[in-house]
Amino acid sequence: MKTLGKLIVILLVVGSTTAMAAREIKTADFSGWMDNYDTLTYNEERNAFLFFNEEKRGTYHQAMLESAVLYTKNAKAETKIATKATDYMAAGVSDLLERKGLLATEAGPKVMRLRIAITGAEKSKEDLKAYNFVPVSALFRGAQAATGKVATYIDTSFEGVMVDSMTGEPVAAIVAKGIEETEKRSGDSLSFEDIQPTLDKWIEQLGRTLDEYLAKREGS
Repeated sequence: MKTLGKLIVILLVVGSTTAMAAREIKTADFSGWMDNYDTLTYNEERNAFLFFNEEKRGTYHQAMLESAVLYTKNAKAETKIATKATDYMAAGVSDLLERKGLLATEAGPKVMRLRIAITGAEKSKEDLKAYNFVPVSALFRGAQAATGKVATYIDTSFEGVMVDSMTGEPVAAIVAKGIEETEKRSGDSLSFEDIQPTLDKWIEQLGRTLDEYLAKREGS
């Protein structure tokens, strides 16, 4: 797998218009990593929240990955597995951009700057089994504790923000929840391999978002 020509900063921070459905956006439902969630619209087909700056649709031909981060305000991160996950996401997105012929290594008038994050927000719910046992929550609770039956759950998401590489103007965004994978039974130990399918789905979601928004090239 090839890497970007320039250094991708991996940070660990603790502390489509089809089938769009109207849904009230409450900032409290999200991690707080993005500056603004109010522009997002829920896409039922994609099971994701999306934003597209329609005035800029088709303007951009390439994207450059600026950063991949792990972010949480109120949940404890599992450093070892989280670092592996952010490394995996950065490499996977870089490979995605390169395979699609979209990879840019410097800013330009038709280039988007891409920032991605794996985010976690701890929320109180008694006996919410479906969330307690979702493997990707191990990024914030720890591989062993993730399968315990607790009074809180970790709402784990993939968030991506795309801005104009020259002006910084927001042009697209995505938030995809990490609750689709098969649950693990209480007492099961978790590994990175349990989390990897969710990471792969997030990379796929980002690819679809880019395909929907970037300018179509001749022959594509």
